[in-house]
Amino acid sequence: MGYYIINEMNKLLLHIFFIHFLILGGCTVEDNLCEVARCEAPVATLKIKLVDRLTNKNLLDKGADFKLTNLSITSTAYHSDMVIKIDSTELNNNYISILSSGNEALSLKFKNYPEDVITINSRLIKSGCCSIMEIQTLTLNETEICSKCASVQIIEIRK
Repeated sequence: MGYYIINEMNKLLLHIFFIHFLILGGCTVEDNLCEVARCEAPVATLKIKLVDRLTNKNLLDKGADFKLTNLSITSTAYHSDMVIKIDSTELNNNYISILSSGNEALSLKFKNYPEDVITINSRLIKSGCCSIMEIQTLTLNETEICSKCASVQIIEIRK
């Protein structure tokens, strides 16, 4: 019985010493967890909706006269055309989804319409162990759409 009590006292003292070491050593449990955290690349998502100026119909919806070959999007950050895919995950809306990883301008050319330019001004902010992308300002053709924008931002372009 005496051996059991001494063994339990040793465990308790060891725990107290360990907690004391963590507090005085400046190492926190969160620091240890962050060392093993797997962070995704911080990006902001832009959902571009092309709308017919006269009918208000989404030009990306099924049945619309839209072809991916009619649209090109160029990024100033990468100096190349971006891969364009239709995002049809929402029931009644189709978008072109673009992931932005920082400050850049996107040039959109649709058929023979005038070019549109989306400018993204963003920064990385700490969120727990990882960083996230925060859009500071978003403009379409030099007109501000939002400041301190949502991480998924819808941009409607009328053609």
